[in-house]
Amino acid sequence: MIKKILCCLYIFSFTNLTFSEEKEVRVNDELINKNLIQFIKNEVMKEGIEITDDMEKNIVKRLIDLELIYQQAKKEGLTSQADFLSKSELAFKELIYTTYLQNFIKENKITKNEIKKSYDRLVSGFNKTDYKASHILVSTKEKANGIIKSLKKGADFKELANLNSIDKESKSSGGDLGWFSADDMVESFSNAIKKMAVSEVTDAPIQSQFGWHIIQLNEIKPSLPPPLDEKIDDIKMMLQKSKLKKYLDELRLTADIKKEN
Repeated sequence: MIKKILCCLYIFSFTNLTFSEEKEVRVNDELINKNLIQFIKNEVMKEGIEITDDMEKNIVKRLIDLELIYQQAKKEGLTSQADFLSKSELAFKELIYTTYLQNFIKENKITKNEIKKSYDRLVSGFNKTDYKASHILVSTKEKANGIIKSLKKGADFKELANLNSIDKESKSSGGDLGWFSADDMVESFSNAIKKMAVSEVTDAPIQSQFGWHIIQLNEIKPSLPPPLDEKIDDIKMMLQKSKLKKYLDELRLTADIKKEN
């Protein structure tokens, strides 16, 4: 809502309205809430925008427009319609939900000790592998099968990659893909590499959205867990979600919730 108001403040110019902050602004005897004016000014300033006299006039002008439309809609019965009332109730409760949970997060800050414990659990359970492999990527299964036959007869993998691979990034280095984790690759490639032994070449081509791969596994080694600095934001988010879920679960347990026919 505030973003919509900010947008309108740039679109509309209303320099003919004169008022002082002490004066009240009424629309058909309905008072424009000064607290609402101040709230919008605060939100605008949070965006790094200076509140000039023209900006303040535009804020009041926008609130006048909103009040005029509200009064007219009320006259025409829009605010009494079931769909409108449902949307209004939902928006109100969503706002309460979001604001309350934001306050909950502020009051239940994640501590350094909680972050360290969570990271330590991540490290202790970390069991992944890094792979170093090469591949030859071609556009058809028939061509891939032909290359595999040549490899079985003793052809050099690097030479065949240089001659045939359509992967421009790796072909000049004999198909070398460097070190990677299985998660870095597409699913079919990942599934194949996990089943291979060092120095093994796939005995059947592996299809992906890029084409057909002939893969050679060169080395494997245990993956190192990511440093704390890289995971701290993810850990904070996970811990916040966990605290919120626990709190909501407690509210559900203590509430008298009945489904009536």
